[in-house]
Amino acid sequence: MSAPSQLSRGVLASVVSNQVADVVMFQYNPESIRRSLKPQISSEDAEHTKEARFTDAPRQTITFTAYFDAADALAAGNATAKTSGIGPQLALLESLVYPTRKQIEDRDSDRDSGVMEVVPLTAPSTMLVWGSNRALPVRIASLEITEDAFDANLNPIRASAAISVEVQTYGQRTPTDDDYRRFGAYHQALEGLGAQARDRSASQSVKL
Repeated sequence: MSAPSQLSRGVLASVVSNQVADVVMFQYNPESIRRSLKPQISSEDAEHTKEARFTDAPRQTITFTAYFDAADALAAGNATAKTSGIGPQLALLESLVYPTRKQIEDRDSDRDSGVMEVVPLTAPSTMLVWGSNRALPVRIASLEITEDAFDANLNPIRASAAISVEVQTYGQRTPTDDDYRRFGAYHQALEGLGAQARDRSASQSVKL
């Protein structure tokens, strides 16, 4: 299974203070992705109006399976693949759903010092980048890793990761939040794509 070099790779990236911290680039792009969109409609005053009223952009869940394989790297004599297989790639992926060790140590130190209000373990922002028109702020809802093959030292050399992410929309952020801006850029790109498919002459011929 080889990933053609001319193809864009899908990416999951963590962002801290508006700077990219870690990037998980899919070794092989998922063969398919599934997107579930649930419109957010207000239920207030439902008896007094016939119009549907949006409260926010739809709740969107994206699920896909990413694949990792050390075969090409092993064949090329890659030193990391020889000693650790695809362990480093999987560890970086898993780190997106972990607090850092320093966060844990700082929290424990605060508790030991008698600090009354312990600072929460804030997760970094995460971006799913799937082509030039899809750069979405997301939260990883679930991550299920299946390791299929191992080397002599039990390092994984082939694995798949079933990933589900929830898109962060306007209603989950404030206008001054970077993710609010990022979702707005995606929304604008989405409307631009829709405009390309809009046939105004055809729409004018439809009688309502």
